[in-house]
Amino acid sequence: MSKYRHLLLLLVLMLHGSAYAARNQAVQIKPLNAENSRKTQLEEEQSARQQWGLSVTEWTRYKTLMKGIRGSISPANISPIEVLGTHARTDKERQKYAEIWAQMRHDDAGRILAFQRAYNQAFRKLYGHEKLIDVSKLDVPQPDTGAGYNRILVFIKHKDCEACERVLNSLLLDPQYQQKQVDIYFTDLGKPSSVNDRKIRQWAQQSGISKIRLQNRSITLNYNQGNLYKITGKLLSPIPSVFKVSKNSILPVKL
Repeated sequence: MSKYRHLLLLLVLMLHGSAYAARNQAVQIKPLNAENSRKTQLEEEQSARQQWGLSVTEWTRYKTLMKGIRGSISPANISPIEVLGTHARTDKERQKYAEIWAQMRHDDAGRILAFQRAYNQAFRKLYGHEKLIDVSKLDVPQPDTGAGYNRILVFIKHKDCEACERVLNSLLLDPQYQQKQVDIYFTDLGKPSSVNDRKIRQWAQQSGISKIRLQNRSITLNYNQGNLYKITGKLLSPIPSVFKVSKNSILPVKL
């Protein structure tokens, strides 16, 4: 009997030791993973800071500002330079960030134009004189109202664009456009989604556009999805942009 009691006690001690080791191992692994996560986050922060050419102090101030009103009303992709410039504490500091931002935008425009030229050459090499866009294949209604242009394409942003509001209101109130098909494209909403659909509905309610014209589709609301680029062949096009469409051509409307 003593022999069995000995074996039972040994088994209990072995199981208790295994459970303790497992608990001890779990406790050790958790802080190690948290430490790795913090290290990765710090490395990403440092990499981003260096890409923007900011000091640790400047980066810390930028992060602090984004926790306040700037982060609540600005788009998530606003640059650190814009944030620091907007909240500059002196004229000298404001001028510093303005010059940095101007140089960055200038250099980036050069890169975009260089790629645009390369794209144009590649397109001509691969497709010759094929048209970039076939008007008849635009995925929007094309009513036939006789000779001349019969449709207006309007490319705007759905928010934070006063010029877009002015141009659209001017077009819709102008008698020469009131009998035309007007197709509105939103360039800042990306791909179709339930969230973006809701933004478009809210925009329509606030814009004051005729519900009747929306219902009979003489005014349509659309996602851009590259249509502006297909028309202009340019990666950067001014917003708002307006075009009049006839059977065989698309021509810009001077704003």
